[in-house]
Amino acid sequence: MDAGLVREWLDRRAADFLFSGAVLVWREGRPVFEHAAGLAHRGHRVPTTMRTRFGVASVTKLVTAVTALRLVDRGVLRLDQPLTEVLAPEHRPRALTAEHTLHHLLSHTSGLPNYHDDDDPTWASYTSCWDRVPTYHVRGPGDLLPLFADLPAVSPPGAVYQYADANFILVGLAIEAVTGRPFADVATAEVLVTAGMADSGFEDRDRDPERLATGYLVTDEPAPMWRNNDYSVPAGALPDGGLITTPHDLARLLDALVGGGLLGPRTTAAMTTPQGPPSGDLERYGYGCQLVVEDGEVTIIGHSGADPGVSALVSRYQAAATTIVVLCNYDRGAFPTTKYLAGALGLPDPRA
Repeated sequence: MDAGLVREWLDRRAADFLFSGAVLVWREGRPVFEHAAGLAHRGHRVPTTMRTRFGVASVTKLVTAVTALRLVDRGVLRLDQPLTEVLAPEHRPRALTAEHTLHHLLSHTSGLPNYHDDDDPTWASYTSCWDRVPTYHVRGPGDLLPLFADLPAVSPPGAVYQYADANFILVGLAIEAVTGRPFADVATAEVLVTAGMADSGFEDRDRDPERLATGYLVTDEPAPMWRNNDYSVPAGALPDGGLITTPHDLARLLDALVGGGLLGPRTTAAMTTPQGPPSGDLERYGYGCQLVVEDGEVTIIGHSGADPGVSALVSRYQAAATTIVVLCNYDRGAFPTTKYLAGALGLPDPRA
């Protein structure tokens, strides 16, 4: 890879408002390439650096899944345990039955309703949630229950894979139920500390977390324009998307996961193996982990994240033992940047 050309490409993308953030290529426990471009705060003209921290939206699900699976390893939770035995009555959605288990939540096969429409190509469905539950009231997983507690099921448990953030809201509530502690405290102790993620945390955004990049929603017409995401995402840290972190910490997380430093061999394998109904799809899902499967072999593991003002992608290319992390404080940029870096490194990435 020509590092100079890659830096020039990233800087051009930043100048064209197509990228703002930090990228990292990580191999054998250390960075082999890193670069930051754009502004962490436009109003104060604060440049992005490799020490800038980012909200990463659904990349958080990696941490939430590992937290739950560590409790499974210790026998505190079971993957096949009915959730009706775990969740308090006030935390059980109307569609929840005795057939629903932690397995269904972690693999997005519960068939339970989501609290917004994931197929909406705009942010309208997601941001309309805050008309019903204001963002400043959302401080923990239970605060989002009113958005989906009374909705009917979408499909029977185990029948289909259907990504839904609400599944991980319920995972967070299950973790709180069996530990008696807030989700953020449990996830920090179980995963962030264990994996050496010293720059990561679950922090309320309106408390001005240190070095946190402000997220921006960007539009191109009639000219590049942006607005920050202060009113577009929950204030509190949630299990479906509340982590604040850095590229280096996420690379450490993937190292700890595949290296066996977080989970036992069986749960590590389960997390990184397709868990839904049989499928020939290129992109599959394990437990809180997105997978690329080619000819029956998992070739890429990681997770993406997208919120208003957030675009993030963590990808570990298994054959090359190489992790690419791209974190953006725009609501675009992570996927094309990852594809460009993979190409520059000669790493096959079949995702379109």
